[in-house]
Amino acid sequence: MKITVIGPGAIGTLLATLLSNTNVEISLLVKPKHKKLLQDGKIVLDNFNGKRLEKKIKIVTELDDPEWIILAVKSYDVDSLIELLGNSNAPILCCQNGIKTYLQLTKKIGKDRIAYMVTGMGSSKIETGEAEFRGSGFTFIGEASGVSSPRLIVLSELIRTSGITCEVVNDVLSYVWLKTIINSSINPVAAYAKVINGDLRKPELNKIVRKICIESTKISTEIGINLPLEPWSEIEKIIRNTAENKCSMLQDLENGRQTEIDAINGEIARIADSNGLDATYNKEFIEKIKSVSN
Repeated sequence: MKITVIGPGAIGTLLATLLSNTNVEISLLVKPKHKKLLQDGKIVLDNFNGKRLEKKIKIVTELDDPEWIILAVKSYDVDSLIELLGNSNAPILCCQNGIKTYLQLTKKIGKDRIAYMVTGMGSSKIETGEAEFRGSGFTFIGEASGVSSPRLIVLSELIRTSGITCEVVNDVLSYVWLKTIINSSINPVAAYAKVINGDLRKPELNKIVRKICIESTKISTEIGINLPLEPWSEIEKIIRNTAENKCSMLQDLENGRQTEIDAINGEIARIADSNGLDATYNKEFIEKIKSVSN
């Protein structure tokens, strides 16, 4: 099987490195400027089960008829890839935070080609093509069509073989919402307070995280989403399991990059407004993150 991972960041590097241990042909699609940084084709995943994994894989700047595309770029980079993705016939496994990309790609590409990975694993980008594993967590994958096709089952088995615990689900949208609620609660609070995930156990921060969780959960249930797991319980697990991890939003702020606040809390707020629902806490942290962003 040929798989192309798009994006040499935290999740893209993690998946490309681990999948290269399986019996598949892996390539990593990068921007031309990044190809110069990865001329030797070496990517690195640090601290996965206590080991440093170094792999040499094919680095490309164009799609070469893959059988699966794993889309591992930031949500705000998806717009620039719509044409590229639309010109391919390969199914796409999306890994983006927030509900925005799911809604965008199922509309523009079609549900028949879109699958989603929802994960609670922690991974930090060290530099282009190098990431550090920062904690385990759930991983669910499912197709937007609601049907678990043979191609998805094969992919899930490869992911499990690579070392990631992975479960196939039918209603993946509910899992995307679950992760969105978790991200909406953890990311902006940790980023604004400039703390690692474990510090969110402090009472003054934990209280804020819980308020956003309750609000985001209520919005999802009011529009008819049947959440598969209880969000607050999962948030507590993730904070515990990724205690030393800096959330992606904090990493983005520290590195002067654009954050995904719009794709996460922003989309929740837009959905709330269009349904006459309250999103006070989400909107508060949208403004707070924007106030400290470049």
